[in-house]
Amino acid sequence: MDIIDFLQRAIDEEKASEAHYRRFAVDADDPETRAMFESLAEDELKHQRVLKEKMVALKLKKAKNQ
Repeated sequence: MDIIDFLQRAIDEEKASEAHYRRFAVDADDPETRAMFESLAEDELKHQRVLKEKMVALKLKKAKNQ
């Protein structure tokens, strides 16, 4: 497994975590808990973006070096 594979795996895990937090938010009984889970879901979305940016940069670097 190379770094690209690891990054894709990390992105997939971040997506799964985001989905869980969004479901928890929907199921939350009070606004404070709902807001906390929505915030956590947004954090996971940010993590996905960072990982995707790193993956694209590595792919471009790899393509350039070939």
